[in-house]
Amino acid sequence: MIPDIPPNCPPARPNLKAFRPPKSQSKIAYFIWRLHMWIEGTFSLAMLEPWEKLLLLVIFLTTFTLLVTGIVRYLPHHISVMKGRAVYYLWGSESGESPVLQWLGKNAGSGGKSGIALGEL
Repeated sequence: MIPDIPPNCPPARPNLKAFRPPKSQSKIAYFIWRLHMWIEGTFSLAMLEPWEKLLLLVIFLTTFTLLVTGIVRYLPHHISVMKGRAVYYLWGSESGESPVLQWLGKNAGSGGKSGIALGEL
């Protein structure tokens, strides 16, 4: 027979209070608890100790912050550079006007007269 646990002993480990649903009847608290359980179960955070969870989350947040900073600060410039390269590869010049549009602009008009160039529009 197993003897009763003396009242002066600490609770048995692991302490699973963090995994119990909230006692509150609030739907927001229940949603947050479900989200917490989903994250812990999906990324296997339940098996880590608190300091390991903190270290992992700090590494993740630092990486995410650097990624977002790079996207916000450097992506617009990179897109403009890539646009210039695409224009050069497609039309052979960096001006953005294709030779066809230049020819149409110079030859548009009545009676063989020189038409309005695209730059004058």
